[in-house]
Amino acid sequence: MIDLKVWDVAIVGGGPAGLAASVEAARHGLSVIVFEERISLGGQIYKQFGPGFVVKNPSALGHDYRDGQELLAAVRKSTVVLRTDTSVLSIYADEIVVVSGDQKAETIRARRFILAPGAHDRPVVFPGWTLPGVITAGGAQTLIKTQRVVPGERILFAGSGPLALAFPAQLKRYGANLIEALEAGPAPRLKDLLRLAVRAPRNFGVLRDALGYRLALLRSRVPLRYRRIIVRAEGEDRVEYVVHAMADANWHPIPGTEERVAVDTLCIGYGFFPSIELMRLAGCVMDYDENLGGSAVRLDSWMRTSVPNVFAVGDGAGVEGSIVAMAQARIAAVGIAADLGFVELTEAESVARPWRTQLRAKRSFSKSLQSMYRVGSGIYELDEPDTIVCRCEGVKSGELQSVIDSTSDIAVVKGYTRAGMGLCQGRNCQHHVAAMISRHYSVPIEAVSLATARFPVRPVFLRQVADASVESKKYFVPDTEPDDDR
Repeated sequence: MIDLKVWDVAIVGGGPAGLAASVEAARHGLSVIVFEERISLGGQIYKQFGPGFVVKNPSALGHDYRDGQELLAAVRKSTVVLRTDTSVLSIYADEIVVVSGDQKAETIRARRFILAPGAHDRPVVFPGWTLPGVITAGGAQTLIKTQRVVPGERILFAGSGPLALAFPAQLKRYGANLIEALEAGPAPRLKDLLRLAVRAPRNFGVLRDALGYRLALLRSRVPLRYRRIIVRAEGEDRVEYVVHAMADANWHPIPGTEERVAVDTLCIGYGFFPSIELMRLAGCVMDYDENLGGSAVRLDSWMRTSVPNVFAVGDGAGVEGSIVAMAQARIAAVGIAADLGFVELTEAESVARPWRTQLRAKRSFSKSLQSMYRVGSGIYELDEPDTIVCRCEGVKSGELQSVIDSTSDIAVVKGYTRAGMGLCQGRNCQHHVAAMISRHYSVPIEAVSLATARFPVRPVFLRQVADASVESKKYFVPDTEPDDDR
């Protein structure tokens, strides 16, 4: 069906950024619709329980849950229209194509778009990474937060950055048997701590949480070991052992320092990649910063992209955390209100000023953290020739390398090997393939173009997007069965 209403703003993503943007836009009188592909709102950080769950003691779930509840309450009190279980497949000019559940695709028109699709766990390719029992931090969080299920009985965590401190502590709080946590970066030095302390006044909450996580690990006697990186996971039907080693400054394993540990679960948390599919399909100009998750959208001071009418906020535009995401979102919303004549520009500037101050403070703090936990190139060099890189299509590193030997074009590599043609459309393997090309041809990874972005950006049944006006006795037949996916 075609929705002929033109919304003032359509928001893609129901996480902290999308929800904050929706509240602010509605507060200024704009008509707002939000699309979220999950059945519940809140994103990863404010993840909520699905239908059928009843929370009797919200305080037991921590401040993230409570903060999410407050934000959701504000959204529900507003005029914002929420569409969950709805995937956005495409964006063009003043319209997007969406599908809800098992329904036919529909076109939604809007005067402005805010893209807030969030991020996903950075896939790390190493021997054994596809074994059952190897799970990302995001996957483990989903199990724990929404299902109250601990992923294993003997868990090792490996990652880097603030997540390597926060998530192990959260696992212990939920009763998990965490045997150790590995951080690929170095232990904080005195000058690092002093640099953070200088920026503490405007980042007190972050420092308080970090200290709490560290104390929790100390109380639980969980070793937090620095300069250690995963080498491989071993096992038959599932992970049984993990081998890790000392890492150099670029995260390359140092031979002779390997240790083998018996586990039944390996939790990986080496950061995140922005979900940039819609931005790329729209044609937004991108920059590259490994510490922001690789490809990041170029934005102006109001969070406008290079494409008219398209704004981008949150971790989907470059991974900077929920505080930055929500500040960006509110700036974008008030900027759109000014664009569309709902407020004067001078008023918009005044409203946005505190959020810009918050952005500067948080980014200053983040730069200090990045100097401690910058992503090393070794993260892309852990695979061996028989390691699967594209898990959707089962393509191994050696197969990819044989094609890369003769071309630096990632699209050609994709065409010959099918890497990136599966359900995830390259979300799990494309950056690794780009890194292989970068290394082989001695060019910066940002110089390697990603494969062409194509519709649809999410898997969809053909019947949901098929045009009934196209007829062919050979290729198309009437859809008479509800479950007929022809």
